[in-house]
Amino acid sequence: MPTYTSPTLRLRLPLAGQPDLGSLTNQEVDNNFSNLLTGVGQVNADLIAGLLQVNSSLVSGLSLKANISNPTFTGLVQAPTPVNGATGPIVTTIDFIDTRLGALNSAILPDINATSTTVNDVTTYSGIDIGSPTKRFANLYVESGNFAANTITLGTASISASDVGGVVLPLNTSVGDADNVIPTNLADKIELISLSATTASEGDSASLLYDNTTGVFTFTPGSLTNYATTQYVTNAINDLIDAAPESLDTLNELAAALGDDSNFASSINSTLATKASIAYVDNEISSLSTLHSPNFTGIPTAPTAPANTNTTQVATTAFVLANGGGLNIDGGTATTVRNTSTIALNGGGA
Repeated sequence: MPTYTSPTLRLRLPLAGQPDLGSLTNQEVDNNFSNLLTGVGQVNADLIAGLLQVNSSLVSGLSLKANISNPTFTGLVQAPTPVNGATGPIVTTIDFIDTRLGALNSAILPDINATSTTVNDVTTYSGIDIGSPTKRFANLYVESGNFAANTITLGTASISASDVGGVVLPLNTSVGDADNVIPTNLADKIELISLSATTASEGDSASLLYDNTTGVFTFTPGSLTNYATTQYVTNAINDLIDAAPESLDTLNELAAALGDDSNFASSINSTLATKASIAYVDNEISSLSTLHSPNFTGIPTAPTAPANTNTTQVATTAFVLANGGGLNIDGGTATTVRNTSTIALNGGGA
């Protein structure tokens, strides 16, 4: 921000009784005008420089803005996501589109302005597809399908509707696997009652085979040897439970009894490790004195009885000193002073 130097102006006020002292000389008036012009010129120059700088910044900033009419954006364009169900000339976002597609409650129809042809009041729009030959959806889940051309194409094969309401299958249609091709004269064989079925011995897996030369279907049942019957399962469970009480005949009850601890054995071992062994307890007990006529060693301790206690309680050194006072023996005549806490024995100067 510019720093201005205040112009120097000389001002005088008339004094009472001395009016001439309050007047300015012509030179002082000229100096005042000259100083004012200098200050105004400096302010004007700084103002013009500031406006030029603002204009340059404004032009530079506007060059980064898009036109209001038909703007062309670059880079990542972002906008607030409209609320679900919003209508009108609002800029939409990917989140809005995803929300709308995830909550469809009406039909998805082609643009009526697209290229189309109409036959028997059915309009087909060209170039409007769901997916493409090179960009396909993984799965299509619909309640029913209505194909206007009456044909469904699966790879290179087509299934179409006949004029009499039936289905026309492509050549080399098979049953079960590719080798079981349905013969083109199947209808003739049915009319001649040449089809038959037979059951073969059970095999590792079930199958149904057709011989197009004889018209015979052969069914091979799968072996049930490796399948468990309900009775087998029931017997296995009963053998597992055996004679367990009702409160412990399920895995959940067993787990509850173990405290739902998946490492129960480790937890028990850890707990037992903190307990004393039988040998340690026996050794500690044998080192203790007996209750009858104990023989203590070292410096045994006991609770100190209150003052003036007169019972069979063990007296500690603290109790004796607190209640017996001092003992003075010097060979003289012993004298006892009752009702005091001091016993003095004075036998003279022995």
